[in-house]
Amino acid sequence: MRKYIFLILILFSPSIFASIRTYSYPEEIKASDSYAFTVDGVPVHVIDNPVPCSFAAFEMEHAVSVEIESKVTVKWVDVRPLSAGIKPVIKEDKICFTITEPGNYSVEINGKLSHPLFIFANPKEEKPSKDDPDVLFFEAGKVHRPGVIRPKSGQHIYIEGGAYVVGAISATGVENVRVSGHGIMDGSLNNRLTQEQTAAIFSVDNGYGSAGKYQRFIEFIDSKNISIEGLILHNSTTWQVVPINCENVTISGLKLVSDNPSDDGIDIVRSRNVHVKDCFVRVKDDCVAVKAHLDYPDNVIVDSVLVEQCVFWNAAWGNGLEIGFELHAAEVKNITFRDCDIIHVESGAVFSIHNSDKAIVSNVLYEDIRIEDARHKLFDLGIFRSKFCTDGSSDEACLDEFITHDVWDNELRIPEGKREEHAKYRGQIKNITFRNIQVLEGIYPFSIFIGYDDQHAIDGVTIENLQLYGKRINSLEELKLHTEFARNIRVK
Repeated sequence: MRKYIFLILILFSPSIFASIRTYSYPEEIKASDSYAFTVDGVPVHVIDNPVPCSFAAFEMEHAVSVEIESKVTVKWVDVRPLSAGIKPVIKEDKICFTITEPGNYSVEINGKLSHPLFIFANPKEEKPSKDDPDVLFFEAGKVHRPGVIRPKSGQHIYIEGGAYVVGAISATGVENVRVSGHGIMDGSLNNRLTQEQTAAIFSVDNGYGSAGKYQRFIEFIDSKNISIEGLILHNSTTWQVVPINCENVTISGLKLVSDNPSDDGIDIVRSRNVHVKDCFVRVKDDCVAVKAHLDYPDNVIVDSVLVEQCVFWNAAWGNGLEIGFELHAAEVKNITFRDCDIIHVESGAVFSIHNSDKAIVSNVLYEDIRIEDARHKLFDLGIFRSKFCTDGSSDEACLDEFITHDVWDNELRIPEGKREEHAKYRGQIKNITFRNIQVLEGIYPFSIFIGYDDQHAIDGVTIENLQLYGKRINSLEELKLHTEFARNIRVK
C-alpha cells in the first residue's frame, strides 16, 4: 500500500507536475498571425504590438524547448542578448532552441530589426488571495477598463497572467504599495484623453475631466516603499514607470514594449534608494532616464539608484541609459548601471549624461555592460542649455531662433554675448567611471565629453577595460572621442 501512496505523491509533486504555465487571454486579444510559438510542445498565445513586433509570455521552472514558426522565410536568426548563449537551429523554417532559465529574449530574423518576437520567460509566481481586502485583483481571461487605478497605502494591485488592463496607475503620498503579476497593461490611450473613445475609460469620475490631461502610465508621487513587478506594459504613449520624489522603490521583472513619442521606459525623478532589476525595455525614447525636475526645492535630490541585469533596446529617439536633461536639483549622485545588455541603440547614445541645468552630477558608475548594436554615440557627457532647463524656453519664437539638433536634440544655442549670463544656470559632471564595457558587434560609435566652461566642466572620467570587438582600448587616442572643457580623463 505504501508503494502506491509514494507513486501518487510523485505524480502530483508540484516540481514535477507543472514545469511551465501558460496564460489564457480574453477572446478580444487576437493571436498574432506573424508567429506561432510552443514551449515543450504547448502552444503559447502570441500578441502583436504596434512597434511592430510580437511577444509571448509564460512561466517556467526548468529548462524548456521552444519552437517558433514565422510567416517569413527564415535563413538567419539572432537571439539576444548574446550573453544568454542561445544557439538557434533552423529546421524546415522552424526556429528551435532551449531556454535554460527565466529571462527576456529578442528573436530577430534575417538580420532585420523589423518585427522581432520577444519571449518573456517568467519565473513561477505565487498569487495573492482574491479574498484579501487589500488586494485589487484583475483576473485572467478578461479585458479590464478601470480607468486610473489609485491604490491606497498598504494595498496590492495584482494583474494575473492572462489579464488585459486598459488604464493607468497613479498615487500620491502612499506607503507600502505593491503592483505585481504577469498580466498586460495597455497604455495606448494615456495621451489622448480628449478623444471620444476614451470617455468610458478616463472619465470625470476618475478625476480627469479636463481636456488634454497627460497621464503617466504608472506613477507614484511623494511615496515610500513601492514595489512594481512582473507586468507587461504594452504600447505606452506616455512616460511609463515614474517614481517622483519617492523613497525605497523596487522595479523588477517588467517588460516594456512601445514605439511612441515620449514613451520613456523608466523615469526616476528626484527619488532616493531606487533599485531596477531584471527588466526588458524596448522603447522609442529613453530606456532609463534619471531626472530632477518638477516643482520641488533644490534639496530634493536624486541619490542611490541601481539599475542591473536588464535588457535594453532604444529605437529612433532618446538614449539607452540617460541622466538628464532636466536636472534642476542641487545634486544627482551615486548612480550605478551594472550587468546589463544593450541589444540596440538605433540613435542617440548608449551612455549619456545631459546636464542642461544646475545640478552637480557625481559618482556615476557604469560596470559590466555589453553592447551589441550602437549606431550613433557610445559615451555622451554634456553640459549645455536646452529647452527643458531653468533658462530654457519652449516658446515657438525662441525655438525657431535658437534650437539646434547638431550635437544634442533640443539644445538651445547661447545668444551672442550672453554666455556668462547663462553660466549661472549650469552645473557640473564629475567622478564618472566606465568599467568593463564591451562593444561586441556593430559599428564603432564615437564619443563626446563637452563641458560649458572652466567652472562648469566635466572633471574626472575613468574608462577602465573598455573592449571593442575583443580588443582592449589602452589610450585616449584609440577612442573616437571629442572633448571640450573636460579634464582628468583616464583610460586604464
